[in-house]
Amino acid sequence: MRPILLPLAALVLLPACDNAAQPSQAEAELSPVAANQEALTDERRVLDLEGGVNFRGLGGYRTADGRITKWETVYRSGSPAGLTKADNDELARRGIRTFCDFRSTEERASEPNPYVAENSDVEYWTRDYALNAGDLMHVLGGPDASAEKSREAMTGLYRTIAQDNAESYAQMFRYLAEARTPLAFNCSAGKDRAGTGAALLLTLLGVPRETVVADYALSDDLVDYRAQMQETADSNPSYSALAQLPWETVEPLVASDPAYIESAFSALEDEYGSVDAFIEQELGVTKDMKRAIVENLTEEA
Repeated sequence: MRPILLPLAALVLLPACDNAAQPSQAEAELSPVAANQEALTDERRVLDLEGGVNFRGLGGYRTADGRITKWETVYRSGSPAGLTKADNDELARRGIRTFCDFRSTEERASEPNPYVAENSDVEYWTRDYALNAGDLMHVLGGPDASAEKSREAMTGLYRTIAQDNAESYAQMFRYLAEARTPLAFNCSAGKDRAGTGAALLLTLLGVPRETVVADYALSDDLVDYRAQMQETADSNPSYSALAQLPWETVEPLVASDPAYIESAFSALEDEYGSVDAFIEQELGVTKDMKRAIVENLTEEA
């Protein structure tokens, strides 16, 4: 079982509740941001899986126009390699029919996805590319390596993460516009490539920025990345080199620091004027596609 740290707010991992559950009158009277603070720790958010890494849904979030994101429709996660037979059965029960894997060719070869291997009718999208961690490893292994340098490197990495993975995000949005849901998307840790994908999607849906950032940062509460890195270093190429370095210099790399996703947003706003403009211009999401995605993924609160 992959290690998980519960947040101080005692987020409880329980089986998913009825998708039709409606917010209470008190919740309905809250502002979207306030309501979403409660939604972050909704017991339905994190899937109770034996071998899942950061596997959670994007349901229950209020949007600026008064709608709410649907439960059991879109999921984000880390590496699916540890999914057990019971986990696969649970994902099948939820009807997950599309899996977008944002990992590199080497990552997928080292840690295959057992859910798609067991379910031949699931649409499994991947793209072949190689990770280039040369600059980052130079920072980590350099003579002036430090937590501060690592944090600076991550902030810089996030300034291009959306563009670097644009092909992956564009395909995910096409599937969502076509209502190929329930859909899951993943990377290796479930916080950088997948976290950015989730942030772009929630932004398109009109979820307030504060909630988008909080959903991104939630990974820090849910996963013990140090333990995961040590346990999977032999099979996970992303972790094998990191496991040999001092933890204080590595820790910023496995963090979900709000400053990272804010750096990504800032870079997109600097270059395109807004995150929505990037989604439209670079990911090819037309106005009709956006309307379809909002219709497919949200409902009246």
